[in-house]
Amino acid sequence: MSKSVITLNVGGILYTTTTATLLKYPESMLGSLLSHNLPSTKDAHGQLFIDRDGHIFRHILNFLRSSQLCLPSNFKELDLLSAEADFYQICPLIEAINEYRDGPARDNFVQKGRTFYLEIIEVRTGSTATMPTSNSRVKTILLGRKDILLTLSPAVIGADFMERLCCKEAQEYTEVELFGSPVRLRVGEELRNLGWTLISSDLSTSSGFDNKSQIGMSLIIEHTFRDRWSKDFEHDEPIKANPHHTMYLEEASV
Repeated sequence: MSKSVITLNVGGILYTTTTATLLKYPESMLGSLLSHNLPSTKDAHGQLFIDRDGHIFRHILNFLRSSQLCLPSNFKELDLLSAEADFYQICPLIEAINEYRDGPARDNFVQKGRTFYLEIIEVRTGSTATMPTSNSRVKTILLGRKDILLTLSPAVIGADFMERLCCKEAQEYTEVELFGSPVRLRVGEELRNLGWTLISSDLSTSSGFDNKSQIGMSLIIEHTFRDRWSKDFEHDEPIKANPHHTMYLEEASV
């Protein structure tokens, strides 16, 4: 199995590699997915589907192949790559990215400015007869760096999640569950008001059967909305937490 060829569909982009490459780091998400035969989503052609950034995955795959972080000189998506490395839980890649930040490339990276990213992921389920936006909301997640998340208002980052954030370092990525309706649009409007730009908004679909239905097997459609936001900061521009969070953070650090 370890030498077989496999095709992945990552965010709509196809990649062909070997299972040995994906198993390079067994403790990573990809390694666990293949070695333990974890439940996975397949696309219409039966290929393993991963609902993540398809373009940035080439850097993930190249690292799995060579164990080296090789980025172009004009690379401006280091934070996005860091978020993806965190999602796939490839610890050597996470370490390599941190070394890249602090190494000789840091001066060029900093002088070119910094671009940060946030993602809003919303899952809705319903029948084939309903529009995706009319389906029942299952969960909405906001993903980003701790210091970036703390720039948002308490209406978005509720007190229930502050304790989790306090346990994270400033540059660590984490997720916060969002509540309310229409929360995805409401948070998007706040981001826009804070100078964030919506760079992509994707919808992916999967289906299955509800065997608990009282009227027999019924088809359930799951729609996943993924909004990716970005904001550019000058190289010396500070990242300021929302002042309403300051008191809570100070109390938590005592």
